[in-house]
Amino acid sequence: MAPAPHAPSFPSTVTVALEQLVLPGRHLPVALVRLDSTQPGGLIIWGSEALGQLRDALRSVDQSAVEAIVVTGNARSFGAGADLKEIRHAQLSGVSDSYVGLGHEAFGILADAEVPTFSLLTGQALGGGLELALHTDHRVAHPRTGPLGLPECRLGFFPGWGGVHLLPHLVGPAAALRIIVFDSLRGRHVKAQEAHELGLVDVVLDAAPGTEQWDPAWQQWVAGRLDAIDAGEPRRRPGAPGRAEDPEWQEAVDQARVRAERTWHGAAPAPLVAIDLVADARTESRTENGAKAVAAFAELVRGDVAKASLYAFELVSSRSRRPADVPEAAPKPLRKAAVIGAGLMAGQLASLIAGGARIPVVMTDLDDERLAAGVARTRERFTAQAAKGRITPEQAEQLGGLITGASGPEDLADADLVIEAVFEDLDVKKAVFAQWEEVVRPDTILATNTSSLSVTAMAEDLRHPERVVGFHVFNPVEVTPLLEIVAGERTGDVALATAFDLAATLRRTAVRVQDAPGFVVNRVLTRLFDVVVRAVDAGTDVAAADHAPDPLGLPMTPLRLLDFVGPAVLHHVGATMQQAYPERFARSPWMDAVVEAGLTHVLPTERDPETGADGYLAAEAARLLERTRAEHPELAAHAPASAEELLVRIQDALAEEIGAMLTEGVVAGPEDVDLCMILGANYPFHLGGITPYLDRTGAAERVLGRRFHQD
Repeated sequence: MAPAPHAPSFPSTVTVALEQLVLPGRHLPVALVRLDSTQPGGLIIWGSEALGQLRDALRSVDQSAVEAIVVTGNARSFGAGADLKEIRHAQLSGVSDSYVGLGHEAFGILADAEVPTFSLLTGQALGGGLELALHTDHRVAHPRTGPLGLPECRLGFFPGWGGVHLLPHLVGPAAALRIIVFDSLRGRHVKAQEAHELGLVDVVLDAAPGTEQWDPAWQQWVAGRLDAIDAGEPRRRPGAPGRAEDPEWQEAVDQARVRAERTWHGAAPAPLVAIDLVADARTESRTENGAKAVAAFAELVRGDVAKASLYAFELVSSRSRRPADVPEAAPKPLRKAAVIGAGLMAGQLASLIAGGARIPVVMTDLDDERLAAGVARTRERFTAQAAKGRITPEQAEQLGGLITGASGPEDLADADLVIEAVFEDLDVKKAVFAQWEEVVRPDTILATNTSSLSVTAMAEDLRHPERVVGFHVFNPVEVTPLLEIVAGERTGDVALATAFDLAATLRRTAVRVQDAPGFVVNRVLTRLFDVVVRAVDAGTDVAAADHAPDPLGLPMTPLRLLDFVGPAVLHHVGATMQQAYPERFARSPWMDAVVEAGLTHVLPTERDPETGADGYLAAEAARLLERTRAEHPELAAHAPASAEELLVRIQDALAEEIGAMLTEGVVAGPEDVDLCMILGANYPFHLGGITPYLDRTGAAERVLGRRFHQD
């Protein structure tokens, strides 16, 4: 028998200190458990060794000699969750139930304590950190506490240390399922005040967080709770079945199952497992539910989806902090920027740069009225942010003052960066750069926000092509974190370094892309869309074709994405791809007709609810499809037999296109493609972006004869 593989060591970075102190007006001491971290940034990460430390410290408390147990963290963190390195090892070794079981053992000491227990949420409480707090009777926060949440479903598993049982009994099943499943998959967390409104925390006190002292206001509140218990008020225990008879419990579970299936179509198993455990929590004890959770967690964490999800999380986390392929050249300091254009995208770019870089941004346009309207609309973005409480009214006024309209070319002469956001036409963009090259300094960076056109071609007629760089920001600009930085054939290192530096200032994740039609995101999206629309042109049932990619669990169907982006925009990108790669991208007669007719959508809307004979497409889009099918009967030979066959064609087409991108050197590796699809197209973690999915479905080997990832 071969020897067992050596288990790697995961040293604890958590310190657990135990002390006693007497609260104001009380006589017996409380046991204060102070959690801290030796990690830079102070994050409290729960690995096996740290859980053992906590378990031993809690066991050492003589509960007959204290009147409460109080757990507190440091100024930044109450708990940041499980040690993902240890979970990654569990995925490879198959050993995970002992790790999860140790968490139940340690946290369970608090839930079973004979004395009241309290958590002082000094900072973030995520994943296992929040589950630790759920094992105590009470949770106290300050206004800056947060984020609070259970992000595990996004990572391919679920809250394995009791959260699926404790949270629904505390805040109700509907709110619990929202936090555990749907907020997690969206990457959303809650802050202190919302947590208080949900019942997740008992009170929000304006107390000073930290480990050096326990704020007097918090001491007073805990003492008051102990006074109330002494006076006969029942002690509230974690997981107590106070909501077990809630008539809405089953309804909340049923609604969550329907929503999960409609959203992910079974592509992500973790949400359904979590929903089942919440359903069982209605009648099961914490220990019964916990035993199920340990077994289910061990099975999920070893699966391909969890591996892909954790890969995606680690990829996004690492690259958001340290982008790859950044030139060593010093970036150019930016003191003033200019935006060419005054339309929607131009305004979004201007507000992004002014708000993120805090530098003046001057806008210009050929039409004075359009320019004035664009400047006003851009300033209103800051007013809207103030109305939502994201910035103060004073900040809104200050940032709005950074946006101005050019009265003449001289207003742009001293700009350090000029970014064009004009009509997506190569000749138009070349003319813009030729015009403004005569105005700005020779070292001014010229950036283009093109989504698919050649950066090399835009720069080829300029005297200084080395300063032209692609700076592709995605819609909606305020929330989409990806920025494709495109290097043309003659783009210099200073221009690239400046683009990366600005991306970091704007808190965007930048990916370096070599100049190629469609870059990364639009090239992948267009190839998928091309396969689906080609099938529709050929006679495949529209609903079946549109929903063929459902097993991927994508955020939108192809036709819904078409309506979101706009038929004219996607058609323009498609034309670029058809010209560059005619052997893989085909012209769609139906899309030609849709754009020629000026349609803004092909699916029914609230304003245009009428459908065609198929009951799926909007009436006019259906009429155009019927006409173009009749005009092009030769396309019927390409119709797939079923949605299942079309799904395989989609998988193979994506594998082929990404393989071609890697061969062309558009990006350095498959990780860049995955990062772009996650952050630019909102592709879910359970796909790992896209290439891990293409590996596990066999598409990569079918098409390329190899996997994208060899491990």
